Amino acid sequence: MLMWLLKWRQTVWITLLVGLVWGSGLMSVAPVGGRVRLAGWWVGLEQQSGYGQWHTEWVKRPALGSGWWGQGWAWAESSLWLGVMVGLGGYMWGVGETWWSWGLLTLASHQVRTGLNRGAIMRGWAARAEDTGSAAELTGLMVLARLASEPPRAETELSGPSPVEIAAESPAEVMGQSLARLVERLPIGTNRGLMLFLWMLVSGQLLSSRGAIFPALQQSGLSAAESRRVWAAFAEGKWQISELLAQWQQQVEAEGVWVEHRLGGYRLKVIDLTGFWRPTLKNCPSTHFKAEAGKALPAIVLGLVTRVGQVGQQRLPLPCHFLRVDPNDPSEASLVTQVLTQVAATLAEDELVVLDAGFALKELLAVGMARFLLRLARNATARRNYRPDYQGRGRPPEKGEIVRPLARTYHGHTLEATPPDRQESWSVEHKGRQLTLTAQFWDNLVLSEAKPGADSFNIVAIHDPRYKKPLLLATPLHLDGATLKALYADRWPVEQLPLCAKQMIGAARQFVHADESVQRLPELALLAGAILAYVAAKLPPIPTGFWDRAPKSTPGRLRRLLMGRPFPANLPLPARIRLKVSLTDHLPKGIWAHRRQKRPD
Repeated sequence: MLMWLLKWRQTVWITLLVGLVWGSGLMSVAPVGGRVRLAGWWVGLEQQSGYGQWHTEWVKRPALGSGWWGQGWAWAESSLWLGVMVGLGGYMWGVGETWWSWGLLTLASHQVRTGLNRGAIMRGWAARAEDTGSAAELTGLMVLARLASEPPRAETELSGPSPVEIAAESPAEVMGQSLARLVERLPIGTNRGLMLFLWMLVSGQLLSSRGAIFPALQQSGLSAAESRRVWAAFAEGKWQISELLAQWQQQVEAEGVWVEHRLGGYRLKVIDLTGFWRPTLKNCPSTHFKAEAGKALPAIVLGLVTRVGQVGQQRLPLPCHFLRVDPNDPSEASLVTQVLTQVAATLAEDELVVLDAGFALKELLAVGMARFLLRLARNATARRNYRPDYQGRGRPPEKGEIVRPLARTYHGHTLEATPPDRQESWSVEHKGRQLTLTAQFWDNLVLSEAKPGADSFNIVAIHDPRYKKPLLLATPLHLDGATLKALYADRWPVEQLPLCAKQMIGAARQFVHADESVQRLPELALLAGAILAYVAAKLPPIPTGFWDRAPKSTPGRLRRLLMGRPFPANLPLPARIRLKVSLTDHLPKGIWAHRRQKRPD
């Protein structure tokens, strides 16, 4: 036996079998080639799209037989392939190995492992059936490349349906229902077209079409005529993004899966700006700074206002407003003033606005923002809100003393930091060790150019040993350092919206040129990114393949699952979502329908 194992080919193949096949736990339970195999409560049906490609649609069906029959089938299949393995081993020991024998042995080992795993899963289903009362009450598990037999994680902080309860429908159906409820109240015909347009966005068709709208619509299974209808609903339909955002907030809150964060007694409202670059767009209404270019480039700039919460263990933004630049004053400064003014006017008593260093403290105080948390530049300065004592010589001082939270160098001279008014420390655990964080406070300050009596605020510098430079924040509230640090760290979900809209669904490249379309497409892309992230978070984790041992509920995995698939054909839609058949015989056709007319002088 030792001499046999020393042969290099046997050693290599045995290593591959043990390390790759048995160690990874491959499972081939998903339907392949249109065949329906026993895969729990999910089976795959192949459907042909309008452009000739086939897609697998996951639908819910009862399992083939009872639990004991499924376990018996799994054990019988495992025994059969185990016999094949034993027979091949005897053949190879007596006659000699060949390449085809090694390949068949690999396949048999894989099938044995698959059967054993399937039997374990069937036992888990049987146990769940005893707990819930009957096998018909099982909600099922998501099946892509393998099944997870363990129950979902307990989530003590959340109420509402768990991911396993939501998985009673396929991901495509869950996404389709979310889009249908979102657009149901829009005018008939427009709602159906906008629903299909949003489906094109969330399924990532713009990635393969490189931003072209009509190829992306046809890749999602629509004919040429249907694509034109959908385009008309997007470009000329009677809808506003504010209506969709309000409906989306109501829809998410009604489901009870998303839980809003509350830190220090405040709910967060995060403000940010984002730009969709349009360097070749003629008469682009606005510009936005791009770090790679080192200057401002033509872009469609939008102001984002979001709330922050979580689904399970994943933080998610809930968009409230998307604001465009003012056509009369398309500057970015005007957009900032517009966003801050609107948020300040509608800010609730228990809401706190969190902003990054792209906004100025002067702008917040000018619009009368009552509660905010703003990150400051490291060279920021302020003044005391009282005058220093008169020294008896010269003109009496009119402004307070300068407060410099952090030391810095100016023209080769070191400017010392102002000693803090108070200081506090707390400990956090990081990678098994305790870290001590320190917060230094300077209270009752005004702007460096303001006199005593103006709007006051506080500055806090948080020193974290994991970072070289401290975090400098400004706020009018009196909160402890740990709460302020947690509040500012909770603003990061707003950065997920541009990421999902541009990179995840492919809306970074845009080829629309009408005045309204260039604004509507970025707005819909941001909303589609938020929908994709939310639906992915409330579904069970979707593995990308057998190598994905610890999948997470990310929008990229859901988009990869939906990519290339048409809208679910068997999904029941509300009565309002239907085609609006209109008479068009009286309208000009062909070249006469879009022939350019000379403008009157």
